[in-house]
Amino acid sequence: MRHIVISILVLFLFSSHVVVSASVIGSTAVLQSGDSNSHTDDSPTEIIRQHFIPWRFSVYADPAFEAELVAGFPPQYVNILHENGDGWVLISTADGNYWTFITANRRYISRPVGIFRNSGDTSHECILSPQTVTILEQDSRWLLIETWLGERWIYLDFQPPTDNLDLLLGRFEGSMAIYYKNLETGFTYSRNADRMFFSASVPKAPFALYIFDLAEQGQVDLNSTVIVQASDFHQSLGSIRHRRNAGTPVSQQTLLEWMVSYSDGMATSMLRRTHNQEHYRQFLMELGVPSNNVGGTLLHSRFTASNAGLYAEAIFNYIESDGTYSNLFREMIFNNQYPFIISDHPVASKTGWTRGLAWHDMAIVDAPSPYILVILTQRQGWSERDYQDFAEISKAFQAFNDTWFLQR
Repeated sequence: MRHIVISILVLFLFSSHVVVSASVIGSTAVLQSGDSNSHTDDSPTEIIRQHFIPWRFSVYADPAFEAELVAGFPPQYVNILHENGDGWVLISTADGNYWTFITANRRYISRPVGIFRNSGDTSHECILSPQTVTILEQDSRWLLIETWLGERWIYLDFQPPTDNLDLLLGRFEGSMAIYYKNLETGFTYSRNADRMFFSASVPKAPFALYIFDLAEQGQVDLNSTVIVQASDFHQSLGSIRHRRNAGTPVSQQTLLEWMVSYSDGMATSMLRRTHNQEHYRQFLMELGVPSNNVGGTLLHSRFTASNAGLYAEAIFNYIESDGTYSNLFREMIFNNQYPFIISDHPVASKTGWTRGLAWHDMAIVDAPSPYILVILTQRQGWSERDYQDFAEISKAFQAFNDTWFLQR
């Protein structure tokens, strides 16, 4: 399962007066002057020598800038316990023994950032790919570093420019809502994200998540069956009507597959009458979505692009977990038979359409740095232009995500 990568670009607030545990990332701490408990059983404890580090520095779990960053410290003397000969030394801290680099003021930049001629500039010259840099000077969150262009500045809180996205989406202003989130960094971009839309079939995905959650708690047996009723044939459309007759049993797992992968309305109707809808409303409230958006038949609900973003993130967290049924749900949602959002990376999505009211897609894109993309519209749908517009927007966000958040 994928583990979300936390950026090491964290804010260090340094103070030499208070001793704080060094195990908290980004915390301020003062080094211990004597021996300490090592974070590994076989770490040396005898002090070889003292050394003054004249810059703000970090300590790591292992002797590598890409290793886990443990804490930050102000300039000070350190007690060296071991040297490996290439600039890395093991030092004692108040919370254990950790590694730091004493030859130069260096740091690993974990994601692409803009390169600026001056600190405080708003327009970047080019892009710095993830790498270890040598810091020549620091001005708050701005770092002066050595580059192939000479001495240039980077900003630790750099936000990717969205001008190209703004220009593209400006063509659809007022007729479309967008929500994008990079799941590793938390960076979001949205337009009209709080505009309410008729939901069509998109809620089938969070409703499936609700049922899988019940199964994880042991409250639902996915092998249990639901009997096809004559009324099911009149409530909604779906291919299941051509596969089962009234009075025949269908497992909940099969119904979930038809509902999620094939957007089968009749399967949804059967699951909806099997499960308590008020409990489902409560489940949505726990996700942060207003429960009064849920319609009486589930499909006649209303939602926003930001609501759909919450659905997608909850689904992502579940299918990336070690849940008993998480892989099963992953297979279903990655097998959407009617995708509107596309990518060169695998896409898990749930579409929804009702002519004149909804032409939607809610997607999780399994890129090297995964992201959510939600596109909601009120188009008639099914035309070549609809697919072309969704493809163009999809590829624009893929390029944006791969440019600024692809780990290298």
